[in-house]
Amino acid sequence: MRGPYLFPALQGQTVTALRVCDPAANPSAKPTHFGAIALQCERHALLCYCPVRYLLYPHGSTFGRFDGATAVLPFRANLCEVEELEDWLPITAGAHWSHHVDPALFLQGEVLTNAPQLVKAEEAADWQLAFRFLGGRQFRLSRIAKCNRLQLASAEVDLAA
Repeated sequence: MRGPYLFPALQGQTVTALRVCDPAANPSAKPTHFGAIALQCERHALLCYCPVRYLLYPHGSTFGRFDGATAVLPFRANLCEVEELEDWLPITAGAHWSHHVDPALFLQGEVLTNAPQLVKAEEAADWQLAFRFLGGRQFRLSRIAKCNRLQLASAEVDLAA
């Protein structure tokens, strides 16, 4: 199931950095699970984080859908100007931010074909954010409930089916 595209300002922008906070493993282990992640582009940055880890009253971001219903991401998603990103990063209570991620997640220089899109598999309980890049690569950002972390993974399967 596909929902609306979110944060249209990101469409066509080039990724300049992928920053992660609170990785599940040490940097040499090439972590793919994080407490928070920031996709930094030329003009804007998308900051996503697990509210249960960092907020007193945890709830995810809520968005309207085409059918008039709402979709709730199990994590927070905020868009800011790239110059403001450093002001947003303390939301994770001073946790260390790093650029150490699995090389398969190397997105620097990739161009977003579309804005991120809400997607959900029929059997899934939670919504995800889908990212499509000009070179054909696709990724999904989701929350792993059992360890309360975000996961950015290659999207091998089309969730629209």
